[in-house]
Amino acid sequence: MSKKNTHPDWPKPGAGSWELDTAHFSADASRIARDVITVGVSKGVGDGMALIGGPLRTMEAAFVNGRFYRRLVPLVGGNVDAPPPPNAVLWLVSRLHPAFRRANKLAERSLENRVWLDEFRKWEDDWKPKLIATSRRLAAVDLARLSDAELAQHLEELIRHLEFGTELHFRLHISDLGPIGLLLVRGDELGLDPIEVMASLAGSSPATSAPAEALSKIRTLVDQAEGGEGAVDLDGLRALSPEIASAIDEFLAEYGWRLTTGYDIRDLTLTELPGIVFSSIRSATSEGIEGDVALKSLMTQVGEADRAELATLVEDARLLYALRDENGPLTYEWPAGLVRRAVLEIQGRLAAQGRLAADPDSVFDLSAAEMATMLRGHDGPPVSEVERRHAERLRWTTMEAPGWLGPEPPEPDVSVLPPAMARLMKVVLTVLDHLEHQNRTNELRGVGIGNEPYVGRACVVTDANVAITEMLPGDVLVAPYTVPTYNSVLAMAGAVVVDSGGLLCHAAVIAREYGIAGVVGVGSATAEIPHGAQVEVDPVAGLVTVVG
Repeated sequence: MSKKNTHPDWPKPGAGSWELDTAHFSADASRIARDVITVGVSKGVGDGMALIGGPLRTMEAAFVNGRFYRRLVPLVGGNVDAPPPPNAVLWLVSRLHPAFRRANKLAERSLENRVWLDEFRKWEDDWKPKLIATSRRLAAVDLARLSDAELAQHLEELIRHLEFGTELHFRLHISDLGPIGLLLVRGDELGLDPIEVMASLAGSSPATSAPAEALSKIRTLVDQAEGGEGAVDLDGLRALSPEIASAIDEFLAEYGWRLTTGYDIRDLTLTELPGIVFSSIRSATSEGIEGDVALKSLMTQVGEADRAELATLVEDARLLYALRDENGPLTYEWPAGLVRRAVLEIQGRLAAQGRLAADPDSVFDLSAAEMATMLRGHDGPPVSEVERRHAERLRWTTMEAPGWLGPEPPEPDVSVLPPAMARLMKVVLTVLDHLEHQNRTNELRGVGIGNEPYVGRACVVTDANVAITEMLPGDVLVAPYTVPTYNSVLAMAGAVVVDSGGLLCHAAVIAREYGIAGVVGVGSATAEIPHGAQVEVDPVAGLVTVVG
């Protein structure tokens, strides 16, 4: 059931039922992020669904009182408020309606031709190189040397880069999650444990391993340098040798301007966190875990006739698993971090001209178009209007958001759809199920990742900003959930425990790739585990125990 709405003014942003998403944006998200995400989600998911013959038209996003809501849009009838049709009607419509017939034929071809491999090739050969080259070029611009008009032009180019990356991000999620969902669906049909199925993908994520390996190489240089143990900050490491300084510069050129503490341009980049870069170097290790052992075990559990199919499914899932993990950092987090860099420069200039409210955070209440207009010397919103917007954004953070705007929809019955579309819909539901899981028992129990228990100090945090200041090497990170913005602290963790999430959630991916113990979907870990307590994380039992 949806959470009770304690505020009278939570209008639905459109037809259908809208679900609250708390994992990506807080209620005080910037105007630029709200504008980019609202368009990018719908366009990207729609393009991805159209490519594969998906059973849905798209996913729409909207911000209501600053809160991020989303809804799945059906292939037909998505713009009206009406209950789902009876199964008999849906069975008939899905076989007679032209949109369904076209989509089902495309779904059949997509499954037969493994269309996600085409997306992977486009990513490797075209999209990824262009994104990296553009981000590096834009990062190399010396903002201080730009005139106001040139800075406006630079901001507009950054916004185009971010808009393109955001749309691509959501388009690619249809293909980078699809093969993983197909593997899980087929594994379930073969009677395989989904935890072991996902373990077969471990070691397949270069986006996770590459930063860790770069940090590990810097640590090796530091350990070999005379006086390395005495360095207490990043400047101290740089001073040890030109080689170390160059390696740090190369690392920051690649990763420094990516958003680190959240998904909004109000969040910090790694360049702004020299302390966490220093700590990450000190605790870096290149040790990981591979999935071949798990795959061999899976092969012994199925008949010989199914082994070739299973091997192909794992091969595809590994390829796209890697894409999924580098998708966000390259399509969104790096472009958005560069937008942040420019906005901070703009804030300083507009404040000096007396065209912004006193609070520096108020710059995030301007749209990109307004910033560019003001930089070019034209009138923008008066200071009083910016102050009003800022006060309203702060007020949003005090409001209790309902879990649903509109009735919570029932889970669809996939059996009434044509076979190919039914397969894809089952994949969608399986992916959603394994992204989100939450324990409803009184125990600290969830889905385990890994093979060995770990005992360590619990670092209980509510967001990445707190984790950066509180986390010590070897701690057990205990959080409501994690997203890629936690990667810098998870590189130091001995284990990870999260309240919500399933086998496909970020915390599970990181635990597999770093080879650390994890239990996800515990439900009440952040409420019941005291900060600083000694805890045992047993991934085999899926259990977390406070031991001291």
